[in-house]
Amino acid sequence: MSRMRSTPLKLSVVLIAVFTGFMTVGLAVAYALMHETLSADIDLRADQVIAELAAIPEEDERLERAGEIASAADPRALLIRFTLDGNTVANSPDLPDGVIHEDEVPLPEPTIADSYLVRHADLVPGVLMVGIGRDSLSELVETFVSILGFVLLPALTLTSAIGIVVVRRTTARVEAIRGTLHRLSEGELGARVCAPHSDTDLGDIGRDLDRMAEAQEAATGALRQIGADIAHDLRTPIQRVAVRLERLGDADLPGAARDLLDRAQTETAQIIATFQSLLQIAQLEGGQGRDGFGPVDLAALMHDMTEIYETSAEDAGTTLTLTIDDPLPVTGDRHLLSRLIANLIENALRHAPGTPIRLSLAGKVLTVADGGPGIPEGKRGIVLRRLARLEASRSTPGSGLGLAMVKAIADLHGADLTLGDAAPGLTVRVSFHA
Repeated sequence: MSRMRSTPLKLSVVLIAVFTGFMTVGLAVAYALMHETLSADIDLRADQVIAELAAIPEEDERLERAGEIASAADPRALLIRFTLDGNTVANSPDLPDGVIHEDEVPLPEPTIADSYLVRHADLVPGVLMVGIGRDSLSELVETFVSILGFVLLPALTLTSAIGIVVVRRTTARVEAIRGTLHRLSEGELGARVCAPHSDTDLGDIGRDLDRMAEAQEAATGALRQIGADIAHDLRTPIQRVAVRLERLGDADLPGAARDLLDRAQTETAQIIATFQSLLQIAQLEGGQGRDGFGPVDLAALMHDMTEIYETSAEDAGTTLTLTIDDPLPVTGDRHLLSRLIANLIENALRHAPGTPIRLSLAGKVLTVADGGPGIPEGKRGIVLRRLARLEASRSTPGSGLGLAMVKAIADLHGADLTLGDAAPGLTVRVSFHA
């Protein structure tokens, strides 16, 4: 379907249609002009024979001249029949006026023309019948059919073949650019067109797109590095603050001060957890963690995680169910995969409280679905970013790193992460390939 909407294909079809129409009209006009000229020539030859005999005043001479014409004429080109005072000279039978064909009026041999233009004239005295062969018109039709078969059709075929080649090459380049743009929009910043044809406009667009992607990748990498550096640099002093707050908790504090201290310790713990998550995501995006890859029984891991979170689900007033169908082992890091499953369960508990949470494993496809409000289709890509929150006030618990961590772990394992609609609720599907 996309190829039928291709602009190069549409242009090629239009050009071929214009070429075919132009050639067809040109041949039709040429055929009409030549047909008219040959028809006029046939009429003129008939008129000349009639005029020649009519110009002879003597009956005997007229009859003699008619005999000479009849004996000298090629029946394919000229038929003549002249009757005067009961005497007849002819090289053909009596024929009706107008255009006749051999299949309409039987013509004796050697009258072998396909058709004749027949004229009758009363010469007073004498009756004259003249038939002029119309083979030239038949040959004209054959000539134009030959032109159509040996010139127009091969030219049309060659033009179509060239158009198909051009369309395929152009469509391939356009699809490469479109695919690269799609991959970039999906967050694959390493996607490149790598256009080899720099002498075309599409090649220039491809190279410009690659330069833009390189700049975007560099800028994104710099931002990630800045975030990782900030998280790394601030983690140590914040941990020191946490230690000092903990020491302060050993002191005898009034009730109001104790409440403030507890809140400060909670906030500090959340800040440390956020920084640790940011650092881990940066490490995962940098490829760290593959050294611990090995065979993982995903079914057993999901059983374990379900048992761990059953109590939390009951406390939240919901149920946690697990369905496994033909499980297959995957290659990965067991600790990171358990973190992935835990984040998905915690995300469902936090954003869809009181609704059933369904875990399933089919082959190598892991799915977690809830019955909450879900995520609008246009915003599903946003929640996979670090620190992304759909709630503008950011008043609900969480740092906005849960699904970002899931995506980083999935990308490290070469798995596809898809957010869908559970109708109602959110479905998160992780498809492993290895």
